[in-house]
Amino acid sequence: MKELFKPPSLRGCYFSFFLLFFSISPPLLFAQAGQGGNAYLKKIEKRYGGVQSFRAKFIQTSKAPGVVRREKASGIVYLRKDGKFRWDYDEPEVVLIISDGNTLWIYQPEDKQVMVDRTFKTKMKRFPYTFLKGMEHLGMDFNAHVLNRRGEEVTLKLIPKKPIKKITKMQITFNTHSLLIRGITWTSAQGVETLITFNDIDITSKIPDSVFHFEPPEGVDIVSANAP
Repeated sequence: MKELFKPPSLRGCYFSFFLLFFSISPPLLFAQAGQGGNAYLKKIEKRYGGVQSFRAKFIQTSKAPGVVRREKASGIVYLRKDGKFRWDYDEPEVVLIISDGNTLWIYQPEDKQVMVDRTFKTKMKRFPYTFLKGMEHLGMDFNAHVLNRRGEEVTLKLIPKKPIKKITKMQITFNTHSLLIRGITWTSAQGVETLITFNDIDITSKIPDSVFHFEPPEGVDIVSANAP
């Protein structure tokens, strides 16, 4: 295994979800929230309290400041409340981002490279919760304001109760019938706007541990993210 970490040659959009799902440690913003928004947060919290796993197709788009073209990626995501996750990107190139809760692997078949972080579990202890757990605590970290309603879909602006270092704006769109999140939009401190939309959501099927297991294929370079 190579001991010198070389950042994988992925487009920035492949990693932007980490800002949202694993880097939220909310800064103080002085903004008022509508009563309707906070009422919705309570309903969403209750809904996700019973969700143990999440599988969905996703489309992720990102736009950098001053750039007209949007970067677009898509694939399938698997999440479990115990912290295991798997992001299978199929467009514009095949990329696998996977963790069994202890180790993080990022596999790029085109580059024949795997990045491994064996201290991922320790790093994750600094963050209060992952995506599924976070949905149970929205009201603890955010107030909400209703931006718009379109049929059964409502978009909320999330207003942090404490400052978020890497995120300046955040919105969620959910279905008022299922109370499931259908879209998440956020803007990074660098001004990159990212939108993730979920389709064909499945929260009833159990996801086995095997989905989160990864063995590097033969002939690929393995680079460590833990070199001094």
